[in-house]
Amino acid sequence: MPISPMLPDSSNIGLKEWAVTSRALGQGEQILMLRKGGIREDSRHFKIEHQQFLLYPGVFHEGALLLKPRYRSLIPVTAEADLSKEITLSVFCKLIETINISQEHQLKALDPFHIWSRSFPAKRFKWKPSQPLKLMIIRAYRLSQTVTIPVIPSYRGCKSWVGLVEDIKTNDLKPALSDSTFSSVLAEIHESLKIESDHVK
Repeated sequence: MPISPMLPDSSNIGLKEWAVTSRALGQGEQILMLRKGGIREDSRHFKIEHQQFLLYPGVFHEGALLLKPRYRSLIPVTAEADLSKEITLSVFCKLIETINISQEHQLKALDPFHIWSRSFPAKRFKWKPSQPLKLMIIRAYRLSQTVTIPVIPSYRGCKSWVGLVEDIKTNDLKPALSDSTFSSVLAEIHESLKIESDHVK
């Protein structure tokens, strides 16, 4: 798989994510997202409709107890803005790989690679238990200039994907991690999942 993929000059696709998680991805604190679906998704199943997208930050599910203690300081930073009126786009993502997490023990293997407390992935895993949790490996890039846009009615609600009414320029992106660092972290995630799986067997 290409670690440095071809990237578009603009995008009008947003994927909703916690503002804190968006910030962590943009800073290179983690390279993964966990998804299962939103209340207003079709069939309440999360579908990967796009391989490249902007992160649309939100705070509606956010709470300090769902973060590891050392990352809780990020909450005030992202909570300052009223995201019901306008949002600031700052991170563009390329989906590199998707892994279905079908066993709860796999969450333990992922724990060193994200900012969340253990309760957050566990809650997502247990919601609609017949469906696997989707582990999305993300290559994140920072926009050279952040873009603030108004929130219109079509953006609201518990849905994952948002079609933005304007194209956002993505022609001058800065990777959150270097190619070598990203490749190293990705290899560590693969190895950790393999080790945890072997251990359970």
